[in-house]
Amino acid sequence: MVRAKKARRQAVMRTAERNGGSSFHSKLAIGGWFKLYTQLKTRLGKIAEVETDRLANAVEALPDSFALWDSKNDLVTCNARFREFFGLVDVGLVPGMSRRLVMSMGTKPVRSTVIEKPANQTLDSTSFELLMSDGRWLHVNESKTLEGGTVSVGTDITVLKKSAQKIIENEKQLRASVSDLRESRRELERQKQILVELSEKYSNERNRAEAANHAKSEFLANISHELRTPLNAVIGFSEIMQHGLFGNMTEQKYAEYSRDIHESGRFLLEVINDILDMSRIEAGKVDLNFEHGDICEIFDECLRLVTGIADTKHIRLSYSGPAELACRLDRRALKQIILNLLSNAIKFTPDKGDVTILASQQQDHLLLTIKDTGIGIPDDQIPKLGHPFEQVENQFTKSHSGTGLGLAISRSLMELHGGELTIVSQVDHGTAVSCTFPLNTSNSDQSPEQNAA
Repeated sequence: MVRAKKARRQAVMRTAERNGGSSFHSKLAIGGWFKLYTQLKTRLGKIAEVETDRLANAVEALPDSFALWDSKNDLVTCNARFREFFGLVDVGLVPGMSRRLVMSMGTKPVRSTVIEKPANQTLDSTSFELLMSDGRWLHVNESKTLEGGTVSVGTDITVLKKSAQKIIENEKQLRASVSDLRESRRELERQKQILVELSEKYSNERNRAEAANHAKSEFLANISHELRTPLNAVIGFSEIMQHGLFGNMTEQKYAEYSRDIHESGRFLLEVINDILDMSRIEAGKVDLNFEHGDICEIFDECLRLVTGIADTKHIRLSYSGPAELACRLDRRALKQIILNLLSNAIKFTPDKGDVTILASQQQDHLLLTIKDTGIGIPDDQIPKLGHPFEQVENQFTKSHSGTGLGLAISRSLMELHGGELTIVSQVDHGTAVSCTFPLNTSNSDQSPEQNAA
């Protein structure tokens, strides 16, 4: 204050010297003092007005809202951002209006949250966050002036709030994902434990199945010897009695009984042989011996073997195909396949029917078909044929004898050849069983152990 008065006095003296002459004190009159005072007051007023305008422009240019309230909480000044934030653009604000009145004319915030000051902050200030009705967030800081007024500065923090909210949502999603991963891990551990238990059970059951299969093989091997020995004796003695090698039987019934014994013995022997063949195939103990030969010769042999059975039913047997078909195959296995298929065709073909062998050579395979004019097979029964002991008729309704192993043995032997067996049939119109042999089968170059596997 003292320095300001001294400065004004020196300014007056310098101004007087410029206006009046060399000696200020000698020439200055009372009227001069008043004139000088009026000029200085005018100039100082202009300086104050310029500074006030500068301050007002600076406040108006602030990016944040600004409002100054005096000690009575009346408005001193505010900028456009303050009027925009609080919805006071169309309201005529003038200095001196009370803060309560000003805020009542504007947009009221939806939410107001006071922010606690840090413990080391000693300034007389208050901070809070406002959520406006248009969705914007404002961070407002109010501080006291030396005269007891209040300076209020507000910053738009909408972007920061949205970013923080997004971070919170991402964190929630991350926590949920972590929780799901933990649950999935626990589920995987439970499934792993279940799989371990199932693996142990499977291993135990497999060992039991292998033991049972081994016991079955041992049983069949033993029983085959025990059954074949008496069966051979029964068949042999019945043949002697049937042909009367030691003299004719006087009673006709004895001849009929001996014939029945012979037929039953041969049938039982065929059943045992089929079961043993199927057992050997399933155990992988069938060794195929591939060699070059004419398949037509095998056809002739098979047709001669079944001619007697076919003649009893007046069934016509025929062959349609080339006179020679050279190929590389297992002669014994192929003969067994053809005999099984011919026997089935004759068995299920009514009297005076037809059974035909069709053979042809394609580009890379040999096609063999056994076709008959028999009773046929329903469509829903065809898929189960070719499996061991599977038959179209059940044990209570079937009218033909057999174990159902013929097709199963034929299909297995075809697979050992690298071929395929297919069945096409129509009820009351007959059946066609086709065998497809690859001409250059890879099995022919393998060892017997690989073929059996």
